[in-house]
Amino acid sequence: MGSVGFIAGLAIIIVSTYFHASSHDISDNVLTFPVYAASETWIAAHIGQFAGVMLVFAGGFAALSRYLAQSLSGTAVALAWLGLAVTIITASTFAILQAVDGIALKRAVDSWVAAPEGSEEKSIYFGVAEGIRWTEIGINSMFRILQGAVSIIFGVSIALSRLLSKWIGGFGVFAGAATIIAGIGVAYFGFVELPVIGIVATVTSFVWPVILGAFFWIKTNGKSVTR
Repeated sequence: MGSVGFIAGLAIIIVSTYFHASSHDISDNVLTFPVYAASETWIAAHIGQFAGVMLVFAGGFAALSRYLAQSLSGTAVALAWLGLAVTIITASTFAILQAVDGIALKRAVDSWVAAPEGSEEKSIYFGVAEGIRWTEIGINSMFRILQGAVSIIFGVSIALSRLLSKWIGGFGVFAGAATIIAGIGVAYFGFVELPVIGIVATVTSFVWPVILGAFFWIKTNGKSVTR
C-alpha cells in the first residue's frame, strides 16, 4: 500500500499536471484568466491531481505512520500518530484547494470571458474571479505549510525510530522546511515563486515520496534499509 500510494500517486500527479494550462505570468490575472477559460482539460486535470495527492497521503503516509508506530521509541510513535493527524488535515485542505481552483475559478473565468466587452457584467465577473483567485492563494499557502509540517514530523519520527536510515528522515525535514518557507512566500507574494526556495521545495517534495515509495518496495521484498 505504501509503495503504490507514493509511486502511483506521484505518477498521477505528474500526468495530470501535464494537462494543466499555464500562463507566462500567473500573477497577472488579465493575462492568465483567458488561458484558464480556454483550457478544456482544466477540471479533469485538477481532479487527477486530487486523486494523486489522495493516494500519496491516504495510501503512502498512512502506511508510513503505521510502520513507524512499531518503533521502540515512544517519541517516534507519538510523532507517527501526530503525522497521521496532520496528514488528514492536509489532505482535506487540498480537497478544498482543488474545489476552489479546479472548479469555482474555472466557472468564474468562463463567465468573465463570455460576458460582453465593456459591460458592467464583465467587470463584475472579473471581480468575482479575482476574489476566488485570492481565496485560492490563501488556501494554497496553508496547504504548503501543512505539507511541509507533515514532512518534518515524519522526518523526525523516522530519525528517532531506528526503523529507517536517518538520512531519509533528515531529507524529509529539509524538504518540509523548504516547503513551509515556500508556503509563507505564497502568503506574502502570491504565485510569484521565490527564485531558489520555490524550486528546492518543489523538487524535494517530489523526491522524498519517491524515496519512501522505494523503501516500501524494498521492504515488501524482505530487504533491510536500516543503517
